[in-house]
Amino acid sequence: MFAQHDSDQPSANDSSSAPSKKPVRKLSPVVRFIILFLLGLSVVGALYAHVTASYHDRLAPLMKATASICGLILSVFSDDVWYQGAQCAFDGFMVEIIDECTGLLEMVIYLAAVLSFATTIRKKLLGLLIGLPAIYLFNVVRITLLIVVGAYWPAAFNFMHLYFWQGTLIIMIGSVWVGWLYLVVYREKKPVAVSS
Repeated sequence: MFAQHDSDQPSANDSSSAPSKKPVRKLSPVVRFIILFLLGLSVVGALYAHVTASYHDRLAPLMKATASICGLILSVFSDDVWYQGAQCAFDGFMVEIIDECTGLLEMVIYLAAVLSFATTIRKKLLGLLIGLPAIYLFNVVRITLLIVVGAYWPAAFNFMHLYFWQGTLIIMIGSVWVGWLYLVVYREKKPVAVSS
């Protein structure tokens, strides 16, 4: 009989005899964020569409509040301001605030971006507590300036409303998100000096 040499027998470490396992490849943080952001945006976007379609009347207080705040800001600069309900007029130019004018959609986009980023719950909550009001306030400034443009430069109103401010909103959402990253998420704690 023939004796087998040790070199002829498959070893436990020999990968040629065992089914090959492919190494598990982890997603890069950027790819992971993009996937989570798109999924989160899809979910919260669908919820936003459902809420605005099904509960439009419940958004009326937010539309009225937005019109009132714009009216109050404009009344600081002029006596020719009128606002009631979701309507606001300045120097004869009137707008009606609808759900798309409340900043909710922009807040939904920001919400998805914050929740998709890999950081602690505390930092995410802080990002929402600071970022959502900032987006709302920027939106109020946007509407107020649009009303002024409509009153003094009506020919530019549609351009400003449909193109300029839409692009500006995208930049603003990104800026608030990047600001959150730098001021909250990546903020280094400075060592406390201990006196002797």
